[in-house]
This record gives sequence, C-alpha cells and structure tokens, in this order.
Amino acid sequence: MEKIKNSIELTLNNTIKENERLYSSLTDSISLDAYEPKGEIWTSALQSALNEHQIVYIPKREKPYIIDNSIVVPSNRRIIADNEARIKLLDGVSVLMLRNQDTADGTHMPITAKRSENISIEGGIWEDWCPHRMGYGKSGKYDTCRSFFGVSTYMLLENINHLTLKNMTFKGCGGFAIQIGEAKDVVIENITFDSCYADGVHVNGNVENIYISNVKGYVGDDLVAFNMFDWQDSSINFGPCKNVICQDLDLYPNSHYKALRIEPGVYTFKDGKKVDCSLENAIFRRIRGIKTYKLYCQTPPYKIGQSPEPVSVGSGNNIFFEDINIDLDAPIDLLKEYIESDPIKGSIAGFELGLNVKNIYFKNIDITLHRDKYPYSYLLCIGPKSSRFDDGTEVFDPYFSSVAQNVYFENITVNGKCPKDISPYVREIVFDNLYDDISSTGYGKIENIIYS
Repeated sequence: MEKIKNSIELTLNNTIKENERLYSSLTDSISLDAYEPKGEIWTSALQSALNEHQIVYIPKREKPYIIDNSIVVPSNRRIIADNEARIKLLDGVSVLMLRNQDTADGTHMPITAKRSENISIEGGIWEDWCPHRMGYGKSGKYDTCRSFFGVSTYMLLENINHLTLKNMTFKGCGGFAIQIGEAKDVVIENITFDSCYADGVHVNGNVENIYISNVKGYVGDDLVAFNMFDWQDSSINFGPCKNVICQDLDLYPNSHYKALRIEPGVYTFKDGKKVDCSLENAIFRRIRGIKTYKLYCQTPPYKIGQSPEPVSVGSGNNIFFEDINIDLDAPIDLLKEYIESDPIKGSIAGFELGLNVKNIYFKNIDITLHRDKYPYSYLLCIGPKSSRFDDGTEVFDPYFSSVAQNVYFENITVNGKCPKDISPYVREIVFDNLYDDISSTGYGKIENIIYS
C-alpha cells in the first residue's frame, strides 16, 4: 500500500516541478493595460495580448475587465492577474469565458488532434454574471450554436498537456467553473469558489497526472467531481483517469449539495467501440464538508419500459481515502426511499460503491451515523440503487452489479468509538427481481475485508 502511495506522490511531485519549469521558461511579457479597450470591453485587448505575447499581466483596476466573448489561449502562455483584478463576463453572454486553442470534441470518437501545451493561469477574481444555476445550453456554451454539446462551463481546458491553475477566485458561475478533460500533467491549487452554482472543478475522462489541492468555497453541486464517465450534456471527454492527488478540500457549510462524485463507467462511442472510464492510483485526503462520496455509474433518468443509456459498470484500482470526517445526518439525495428508510432500497452511506474495484483503502475515517432516524446508515455500502417516481421515471440503475475485491479499513471511528467489528457498518446491497421485471436484479459484493 505505501509503495503505491509513494509512487503516486512521486509522479505528482514531478508533474508540479515540470509544469513550473515550463511556465517559468516563458519570457516575452506585456501588461494588459498597454492595450486599449473598446469602451469598457476588454475582449479584443486581452485576445491580442495573448496572441502576441507569452506572458500577460492583468493589473488591479477600479473597474472590472469586461469580456463579451470567449478568450482563446494559445500554447505556451501564462496569465498572471493581480489577486484583486476582476475579469468579468458581460451580463447575458451565454458562451464560456475562456478556453485553450486546441479544444476537440471526443463525444463520438476518441480525440486524435494535437494538444495544447503549457498554459498557466494565476491570480484574479474571475466572475460570471449568473444569479443561479442556468442549466445546460443556457450559459457556458462552447459557442452560440452549442457545437460542443457537452460543454457547460466558465473555463474549458481540455486536449492539453501541462496545465496550471492557481490562486484564483471564481464568482457567480452558472455552469461548471472549470471543466477539464483529455489532459496530462494538471496542477490546480489554491482555488476559491464564491457563490458558484454547479460543479467547481469538473474533471472528465482521459486525464493522467492531476494534482488538486486547497480548493474551497460555496458551490451548488460537487466542489470537485471526477466524472470519467458522464452524461453527454456534461462532457466531451470519456476515458480513464490515472494518478490523482485530491486533497485539502473545504466545502462551505451553506453549500447545497454535500457530495463528491467519482463516476467510472464503460462508455460506447458512435462506432460501437467501448472504453472503460476507470479510476486508478488516486488519493483523496483531508476533505471537509462532504457527507457522501459517490463512486458509481449512473445513467440519465429513463422511463420504465424504455431502454436506459447503454452503459455498464466501470472499474477502479488503488483508490485511497484518508483523514476524512463525515456527519451523515441526512441522505444526500432527498428521495422517498432514503427519507423513509426503505429496508431494501433505502441504504445511505459515507461511501457508496458501484464499481468493480480491485483495491480500495480507508484510513483515519471518523463518521457519525444517525441510526435512530436513518437505521440503514453505513460507513460503506456497495451495490445497485433505485428510486422510481410516480410518473414512471427511474433515477438510478437497479440492474447494475459490482464487486470490490479488497477493501482495507484502518483506524475507523464510528460515533466516537473504534469498533472491534466493522461488519455492522458495511452493507452489500442485493436486488432480487425488485420490480418483477428483467431490469431490477443486481448485487454488490465484497470479496475480502482487511480491518485493522
């Protein structure tokens, strides 16, 4: 176990050092105030500065820098903004604020286009105009005709190598603040979200070597999400994620949704070829404010009797959770089955598994369960989920089965005590022809528990 963790640490330390070496090698610089805005609109000025120089400084000014269209960042560029400089998307603009130059849509087939290289953005208050979550296709679009259907974000950074984002504040984002995919060697640190309404950092598939540290704030959905598989309105990148450190997260208490989504799954491209959107070699540690860690595939809701999206359970290996406190005082999803504690469908847990995982580790986990109110509360559960609305819509996938080969527990505290036996706090969920149809039989199984 320690050997694997040390290897992950070494890999990400090398990523940090190499990214710093690359962006520090850039020398040709200019200050944005050397360019003239068009009235109060700075779009052309900032775009020209980035086209003509490797480094662009954005100084503090009394008014915000108003941007009315997407800024496109070439390779080998560094944006350094004063921490009090405000860069704001013009009210009502429906396209994203910023993207790298070599973006590509991997929805229907794997991406083979060349990647952007060496982009760094530091500092600044990056503002959207939205008063609430706008919904897909209403803000954060790739362009006005939404030609990349799965983009819904303030910043899109994908099909890229060597990306660094640090010391930034995002404010009022109606879609994801940051959407990342098809990327290698990514460093994200010291990020604050101020009244953002969807995911903060939304990571999609085909990502290798990603370091996320010291991320905090208020968001309407996941503070950080690892959606290697995702719905087609939320991603253009599908594939595995390998070598991850995600640490020192602080979701503010007034945030609406206190979950961290990790979504593996097997995705089918247009030609019928499949890719396992897996997670391998990942460390999640020192995280505050999260009630439930969701590690399962979920298709879009579908009508009973109709076929759900053709997805199957994804995989994982060497996933570590450490130094985490959880107060599971309510279900993360306020659905009838959970609120009323249905004995078959109503399990809730700090860690909900629905993937085929070889090795998963839990160390220094302190969880509080409220079994007087929610008797089917657990530290961990594995298996299918189901909730059906009165209109005949299924929210989850009751036919999914999943297996965990080795689950390691070390120094676990439940309601202030270290239990001698962990089994009362672990549940394997089994649906046996739950709805008397062909799509309601699934199970979760743990082959081996190692508890110390």
